[in-house]
Amino acid sequence: MLSTKPSTFARNHLIRDAISQAIYDRMISDSSIHLFGEGCHVKVHYDAPNIERDFSDRVHTLPISEDGNVNFAVGASLVGVKPVVDVITADFLYRAMDSICNTAAKMNFVRPDQLPRTIVIRAEFLTGGPTTGQRPEALFTHIPGLNVVIPSTPRDAYGLMLTALNTPGVTLFFEDRMIKDDVDWQQGDKELTDSLPLGACSLRRMGKRGNVTILTYGVMRQVVEVIISKLHFRGDYYSDDYPMLCDLIDLRCLYPIDWPVISKMLERTGRLLVIEPDVQYGGIGAEIIATVAQQMPEVRVRRLGGPKMTIPASPALYSVIMPSEEQIVEAIRNNW
Repeated sequence: MLSTKPSTFARNHLIRDAISQAIYDRMISDSSIHLFGEGCHVKVHYDAPNIERDFSDRVHTLPISEDGNVNFAVGASLVGVKPVVDVITADFLYRAMDSICNTAAKMNFVRPDQLPRTIVIRAEFLTGGPTTGQRPEALFTHIPGLNVVIPSTPRDAYGLMLTALNTPGVTLFFEDRMIKDDVDWQQGDKELTDSLPLGACSLRRMGKRGNVTILTYGVMRQVVEVIISKLHFRGDYYSDDYPMLCDLIDLRCLYPIDWPVISKMLERTGRLLVIEPDVQYGGIGAEIIATVAQQMPEVRVRRLGGPKMTIPASPALYSVIMPSEEQIVEAIRNNW
């Protein structure tokens, strides 16, 4: 039932299709799920024609008001609806910070006499410059009552959306549009069958001995996986006599975080390299490294991320501020 219609806006239409398929499958079994958002009918028309065909009465296009739309979803949830609110671009979440962080995140806490409510808020990462290329995911991990999900494969996107639609509370569900389809669909992710628990990371690779544990998420998972596949299967292409054996963890959820698996991998390697596709200062990498330093002080840590600067509109400039292949390889090889 996945859509085969290509989208001129989507670089990773397979992940978008997996998200739409998960929503469709849940809508079959749960009549309380409704879709809300700006241009919602248009997006469903292109991304999920089955939803438009079978559940048109549960697809609601709302005005251009991100804050108002999330508040509308909160009110709908209080009368038994499970809203999926699409704010389109992640930058637009800033317009809805009050309704997300002050209203939605607290609704199950301030109304303990009511059944727990479920809201899923969708947003996409782009590279469109100062106001359409930002990544605010780390901000939401600080707010009690919010789950933060960033899948990097179709299977993960499908399984995590299934779970988010059945989990009390508010889930920020991010789609990283910079992920390319070609790698994801070759990693055994074609079967979209199972839900995945929130807070369970994915161990994408594990070295036989393990020189370093690399922890990342979103588009950087794909970038790093391509790089270390060269190190694994060709030896170090900068130095043939120094093959690397890397563990690679894809977080999938920035909150909750799978600390047991991370700790287990670090016991093997004793080295942690966090690579994040976001501003490094005050980011998710800082939280992870601080926690590891506190709980496992013997582990050597390092992180790579972007500088604290406004996102440039030029794709060429944007690529410069993200961790490069050379920086990643140097960090893997360096004993720091």
